[in-house]
Amino acid sequence: MRISVPSRLILSALLVALVAPAAAWPQEETPKAKIQKKQQAPQTATAQTQTAPTGPQTKGKATQTAPGKAGLRAIQGMVDGVFPDRRIIMIRTNINEIQVYVTPQSVLSRDSQPVDIKQLRRGDRVDYCHYNAKNVVQKMGVTSAEKARITPPLPPPEP
Repeated sequence: MRISVPSRLILSALLVALVAPAAAWPQEETPKAKIQKKQQAPQTATAQTQTAPTGPQTKGKATQTAPGKAGLRAIQGMVDGVFPDRRIIMIRTNINEIQVYVTPQSVLSRDSQPVDIKQLRRGDRVDYCHYNAKNVVQKMGVTSAEKARITPPLPPPEP
């Protein structure tokens, strides 16, 4: 059986189309070659730093808040535990218990007087505690347990 010239051209073109991509594929390296390649070219990484804006920034009409103020939350409850060495305060609310962290920038007050974390006691009433998304206290005001007991409860509402 004899193949015509146009058929030979078509078959040759198909053969080239199938063989050419296989020749262009990279060969897999052996594990030994990979190890040698890694040893030859050590990579040095440079530390990347990210700077945050210090104050409110404006971008068009929307305003951005400083990272320390992002996600600010407020709670009330009772001081359930104070750990001055780890700078942690445990606050029990009606729903759950929250662990907040005190930094040197945190503003703490007890009975309207500025205090340090060491002066807070278990059983103190937390009137307000403003903290951010990382549970870092921004402002916290507590009433001592002694004064909280003296304060008379509100009368029930009349029907």
